[in-house]
Amino acid sequence: MVANEDEVKVNLTNELAKERNRAAYDRTLMAWIRTAISLIGFGFAIAKSYEYIQAETLEETGRFIDQIHAPLWFGMSFILLGMLCILGGVIQYAKVVKQIQTGEFTYGEPRPLAKIIALILLTIGVFALITIFQRRVMPLYGMAAYFC
Repeated sequence: MVANEDEVKVNLTNELAKERNRAAYDRTLMAWIRTAISLIGFGFAIAKSYEYIQAETLEETGRFIDQIHAPLWFGMSFILLGMLCILGGVIQYAKVVKQIQTGEFTYGEPRPLAKIIALILLTIGVFALITIFQRRVMPLYGMAAYFC
């Protein structure tokens, strides 16, 4: 009877550990969802703000503010990045939960989803900075001032 009780304790310990791991991945997925909602909301705000400003300027002057619509592209890139966050988080979650449920969970270095998202966000920021510099600073000082 004692061996049976020990076996039950071991199984209970394993099952509780599985549940804690699953709950941890639930929280991780929720963090990815919050991040994605923030990125999508920020992108939507940029795009809509640009749209309103563009419509107002077009009505007043009859010209577009920006021929290439850079703010719209940046807004859409944030929305796309948010969608990528959700997709990556769900894929990562499904993979780990499946491993936990089948009992074949072995730790392996997860794909660096956060690092990938951070690098994409950095790239978007660099392009935004270049665009702002070219559109706002360069016309003010001219090319000669830039090279002097």
